[in-house]
Amino acid sequence: MTKTLQFEKQTKTLIDDLKSVCANYGLGNDGNEFKIITQVFLYKFLNDKFVHEVKQIDPKIAKADNWEEDLKVTTPTITKCCSCN
Repeated sequence: MTKTLQFEKQTKTLIDDLKSVCANYGLGNDGNEFKIITQVFLYKFLNDKFVHEVKQIDPKIAKADNWEEDLKVTTPTITKCCSCN
C-alpha cells in the first residue's frame, strides 16, 4: 500500500472515530459536529508542524526519545513578560 493510500485510510478512520464520539455525545449530524472535526484536524496539523519545525532547528531534540521532555530542559521558562509588572 502506498503512503498516500495509507494516509487516506488513516484519515477516514480518524473522521469515523470522531463522528462516533460526536454521535455518542448528541452532536451527530449537527453543524457543531463539522466544527469539532475541523478543529481537531487543525490542532493536529499545527501540532505536527510545530514538532517538525522544532526538530529541524535542534538536532538534539530530533534524536531524543522523548522530545517534549528534552524541549522543556533546553527551553528557558518565561516567568514574567517584559510588559507586565
